[in-house]
Amino acid sequence: MERTAVIYQSEKTESGQAPFDKLHFWFLAIHLGIVVYVALGWLITSRAALYFYALLLPAIALQWLLNGGCSIVNNFENVVRFGSWDLPARRRQSTFFRGLLGGVGVRASQAQITTALCSLMLIFWICAICRMMLIVS
Repeated sequence: MERTAVIYQSEKTESGQAPFDKLHFWFLAIHLGIVVYVALGWLITSRAALYFYALLLPAIALQWLLNGGCSIVNNFENVVRFGSWDLPARRRQSTFFRGLLGGVGVRASQAQITTALCSLMLIFWICAICRMMLIVS
């Protein structure tokens, strides 16, 4: 594990960012999967699946808030790469959403991103609860 971290650190580019490798690709794919599930999960037609979604959504928002705007998936990537749960030097606070917004020309602070994401998750959660109530058993 130490050797991998040394090799990884030596492969950093001049900008300080690590290269885009297969491991980063898979963690990015996991992030995208979670984002798609959070955004579209309220459309599920099963009452049990909506119940699970309604329980999971607050947990996702809570971990986001308690982890300082950093996804737990980033922490797992740090564990795999460096053997440490939280590396302040490698902390990527909301870089996924910041990059997404930057692509369309919107600059947002960490507080603005957190507020927007938690508000969206609240809206999705309310939609899921209402949809679950409308499903006839």
